[in-house]
Amino acid sequence: MEALKGINVPIEARVYKVSHPKLPRNSYIVCMPQARRILYDPVVCGRKLRSLAIECSKVFLAAAWHLVPNFRKPRANEVAEIVVLRGGLGYALNMAFDELFGGYLPQCFIGARRFRISEEEFGAEISYCNFDPLPDDGVLLMGDTIATGASVSQTLGEVRDELLKRDYGIKKLLVFSIAAAFRGCTRLLEWEEKFKEHWPNFKVYLFAAEELFGLGEGTHLRFRKEDEAIVPEETKAYVSKVYGDYETAFLPGNICAIFDWGDRIFRLRQHLEDVMKFARISFKAARDRKSMKALKKMERDTQLELKRLDRRLVRAWKP
Repeated sequence: MEALKGINVPIEARVYKVSHPKLPRNSYIVCMPQARRILYDPVVCGRKLRSLAIECSKVFLAAAWHLVPNFRKPRANEVAEIVVLRGGLGYALNMAFDELFGGYLPQCFIGARRFRISEEEFGAEISYCNFDPLPDDGVLLMGDTIATGASVSQTLGEVRDELLKRDYGIKKLLVFSIAAAFRGCTRLLEWEEKFKEHWPNFKVYLFAAEELFGLGEGTHLRFRKEDEAIVPEETKAYVSKVYGDYETAFLPGNICAIFDWGDRIFRLRQHLEDVMKFARISFKAARDRKSMKALKKMERDTQLELKRLDRRLVRAWKP
């Protein structure tokens, strides 16, 4: 059903055009080493994660520069970011924008909280909005992990309502996700069509790192999930190298590619304790050597990182 086509983009990453009837027409998978260091090593968190996320966002912006028509034309006051709190803060798109383009990226803020409706269904509620710098007839950027799509769906509903209230236009929405589930991203197509009811020329551009993941129980993003994961062959090869055979090994079908994105940035101890728990429980269930070896390493690395959290602060400047 889906089709992946490698396209030539002059950036330090490989880009694939994704064609699928349930996704926005302009959907891309970007394979980059910066994202791989996040997705294949759950021990990476905090400061190191933030630095890598900025580098990922720079690759996204460089890809958009080449692939999104007229992305180079808007003036500074015609581009803004929609920051979905708290996960969107971790993408640091404003810092990447400044480093890449030497410009300031105004930010709108939306506080979205996801909640469970049933075993498989999630909803989201909006607790806070600030649209002060929202541009008229501009381009909006958004960076966030996408699992069920509940948060992004509620967010786009708020954005649409605010645009209508102000009688504003909108040209494009560029979405970047370091970890995106195929199922959640189908909500972007739904909202693209809803926006087109008011702004017929509106388009969504989706850029997902590494693959479009399958969605397991709850919000777990699986490297391998039949009928859901959309995966370039190079990603399958890399999964096999790190976690064991993509088709048969335990980890590709059981580990969450991102764990909890917010915890990885803001609650480091909680995140590392979750990784430790996963490694110990999964070691008992895994049967292939590659998965077992990776889980043992994961446990050792997590223990070391937990010890680092207990270190005293060291002054990094001279008086």
